[in-house]
Amino acid sequence: MLNKTTTNYSTHIIKLLCLLVFSASLLAEEAIQIGNKIYNEGRLPSGEFIPATIHGDIKVTGEQVICASCHRKSGMGTLEGQQVVPAIAGNMLFEPLRLPTSKPPLPPALRPAYDRETLKRALTEGIDANGDTLDPFMPRYEISDEDLNSLVLYLNSLSTKPDPGVDDTDIHFATIVIGDANSPRNKAMIDVFDAYIHQKNTETRNESSRAANAPWHKEWMMKTYRKWNYHVWSLTGEITDWKAQLKAHYDKQPVFAVINGVVDESFAPVHQFCEESGIPCLFPTTMLPTLDEDDFYTLYLNRGYIFEGETLAAYLNQKAPGKSVIHITDIDDKHAYHAAYGLRANLDRRKYKMIDQGCEMAGASDVSLGELRGHQTVVIHLDRQCSNQLLNTLANGGNTQQIYLSSRLYGTDLDEVPAQIKSKIRFVHTQELPSKRNRLLARSTGWFKHKRILNPDEMEVQANAYFALKVAGDALKHIRGYFFRDYFIEKIEHTIDDVPYTSIYPRLSLAPGQRFSSRGYYITKIDEKRNRLSAITEWQAP
Repeated sequence: MLNKTTTNYSTHIIKLLCLLVFSASLLAEEAIQIGNKIYNEGRLPSGEFIPATIHGDIKVTGEQVICASCHRKSGMGTLEGQQVVPAIAGNMLFEPLRLPTSKPPLPPALRPAYDRETLKRALTEGIDANGDTLDPFMPRYEISDEDLNSLVLYLNSLSTKPDPGVDDTDIHFATIVIGDANSPRNKAMIDVFDAYIHQKNTETRNESSRAANAPWHKEWMMKTYRKWNYHVWSLTGEITDWKAQLKAHYDKQPVFAVINGVVDESFAPVHQFCEESGIPCLFPTTMLPTLDEDDFYTLYLNRGYIFEGETLAAYLNQKAPGKSVIHITDIDDKHAYHAAYGLRANLDRRKYKMIDQGCEMAGASDVSLGELRGHQTVVIHLDRQCSNQLLNTLANGGNTQQIYLSSRLYGTDLDEVPAQIKSKIRFVHTQELPSKRNRLLARSTGWFKHKRILNPDEMEVQANAYFALKVAGDALKHIRGYFFRDYFIEKIEHTIDDVPYTSIYPRLSLAPGQRFSSRGYYITKIDEKRNRLSAITEWQAP
């Protein structure tokens, strides 16, 4: 029988063991963070880049020594032309590499499993687990045993099991709306999701049984099938409350990714939630994105209203250097503010003046003309109503040579533009021209009509939703059942240049680290015979 002393002694031993386990856990976590910095930043605990050489004796530093630059953030590697960069995530590195389609019980090994010593040899000497020499472009690192241990712990921590939102039969996605899901704009997008996912699941209704009974030589392909489920996350109230609402939605049902969505306010709360939670957020319909190229999980169609100003600044700096520019805007309008910021931050400031009076300026004709005299170029970042007031003022006098507007802020209906100044007006247009849009969208609009969901007033919303769903579906095929969110993002980066459907944009592309897929614009004039926009530049990037 245990006495009191023995019981107290046992209690102390248990507490000590718990403390030791907790301390070991903290040390392991600290080591993983060190390994993270080595892998993703190429930096040692000192903050210095890890020393390395390539091709025998060529010293390299900076991005050239970052493991993730080639093996990618996911550790799943990549393919560039004929160059294959192998996967090194967790048990993929520390287990034998085998052919995926060979007959059981075990397919032949292409190489044995790495262990700590063979990995060190690969990193420092460039000799792989088979004893063969690695590619000369693979850096040979000068790494200590302690830092190597940290790197091994980090590689073991990389995802080798499906991320949340995926189980053996289903994969879950979310899309985001503001307010009532049945509003015309939100419903236009949700109709596309309903039709697309219903069709996808219907066409693949037998795949679940095939996946459960796949022949050995097709198991690697058929086991990847998952039924799609999507959830509408509606955000209401103040924008400051949105992150809490997003968390509540996610806690109720974790999702693998957020696809598209319609957010006319700032996208910042959604962006921050997805980045902090490690959830892919794909191509939302928003003109107020978060402009942070260092973030990873949120991919946008373009830079929004701020891009309107940036592109015009690039054009004026190149085509009209030294000309005086007067800029009329209303920074209380969040859309006009972002367009104005993009112009102001990038325009040559020597002969630049901004007037922030909005409709007050536009409506006071005497004051307006007085302010405008002597300025060769007028830039207007106002809504349509205020822009029309100012255009009427300019039509009645002044010596302005050129007037620039944003087609996003003004629109492409040109009936209200005064005839006297149509020849002076130029528009920044960051999507395909209206005269070419029907041909560009023929694939999606034909499908919308067939499904009886076409909404001509919300063509951009529907086209973007269709694009985002297509890209997500294509990327899921390419990840071959490795349901890792980082890998999913990387496959989108790698394949988007080849997508046949580009929504309302003439072309889209992404490269590793890029987060805005459309980076082009037209400068257009008004074709007075047809009363429509006509390009005076090619589609170009600033």
